[in-house]
Amino acid sequence: MPVTLKTTQKQGFEHPEAPQGWSSWKFPWKQAAFWALLVFGIFNMALWRLEGKKSTDVWHGTGSIDLAVGQFKQLNARPTVVLLGSSLMMYPFWSMDLALDPKHVGDIFHHHGSLALEEDLRKAGFANPHVFSLAIFGQMVSDAFIYVNEFLRKDKAPEFLVYGVAPRDFSDHDLSSPMATNTFQRLVNLDNLEPYANLYLPGFQDKVEFLMSRICYLYNHRSRIQQEFGKAVQKGYIAGHMQAPLQEKTDSSNAGFLMFGGFTARWENSRKEYERRYKNIGEQDLSLQMSFLKRLLEVAHERGIKVVLVNMPLSDMNRNLLPPAFYKQFRNELKTLANRPDVRFLDIGDSPDFNRMDFWDTAHLGPPGGRKILTHLMPVLSEMRNGAAVQK
Repeated sequence: MPVTLKTTQKQGFEHPEAPQGWSSWKFPWKQAAFWALLVFGIFNMALWRLEGKKSTDVWHGTGSIDLAVGQFKQLNARPTVVLLGSSLMMYPFWSMDLALDPKHVGDIFHHHGSLALEEDLRKAGFANPHVFSLAIFGQMVSDAFIYVNEFLRKDKAPEFLVYGVAPRDFSDHDLSSPMATNTFQRLVNLDNLEPYANLYLPGFQDKVEFLMSRICYLYNHRSRIQQEFGKAVQKGYIAGHMQAPLQEKTDSSNAGFLMFGGFTARWENSRKEYERRYKNIGEQDLSLQMSFLKRLLEVAHERGIKVVLVNMPLSDMNRNLLPPAFYKQFRNELKTLANRPDVRFLDIGDSPDFNRMDFWDTAHLGPPGGRKILTHLMPVLSEMRNGAAVQK
């Protein structure tokens, strides 16, 4: 004969009345919640410990930051010149050195000096010059401020800071905010947040967002997890419907320095990349990043560092991607901010001295272009070293 279950109410929890021989059972919610939180906490701490180890991903992660900062901390003497900027600064100085000494110059991520600039400094009368590069791929002005504020201090404050900038350093469509960069994610944490909190996290919601991202590993990496999950779903969908093996394709729009194709292919890929990065740049408010540049120059002044602010050369193809009149206004703002006695503005963004054969792609100079930068830079450094009057 089938057993009929009756429903009874007991202490606010409805459950079937147990047949004879069964014991009444209630789910231990509190205990389950405790163990779930404990497991989550252990898992979260384990992920953060792995994150805390030196990253080896130099292309998309923080590996290049770890390499640069680690080498800078090991310096035994005050550098004469520190180079700062994005890949627009990295590539020409590295490629010049690679041409000078291909046997000993490492790859672009491990090489953080400038043999070419040191050689020119010696010829100009600088005794035992040492150049260190803190230029990092994708570096924004807000990132540059962090490097100056955190590391160029006391016995590590250089005599000169040569900071190369371009429009993308002030507005990049690929980045949602100054907090979204690898530099901010890697170098700003709860231990050193105070001097950056009101600059990078002006609102209450921004501060909560930062706190959550530093406490919860999965929340901090949610965008990347979502992207990877989306890619996996897309691949599974295609595989299931096409019933054929997937063939990986390289997204040329994101290839960057991975694109080792011919001259024409490099330039076309570069054009597409900057077309994306410059998207809506004419409608963006650059005042936030300009304020970081102002603060950078103020910190350098307080620490006795002379600054050469270089508006880096861009090819005509690259400049033509910018909205009409944008570039002129951009240069004028740089000139205004650089109007200080301890700063020299070197504007060579559209200098006729540079032609297409000086560029590796639409934005990055190769060795010939790098040599031309030094031709413009060395007289400025010599004037500033000798205390000559600086004309703006």
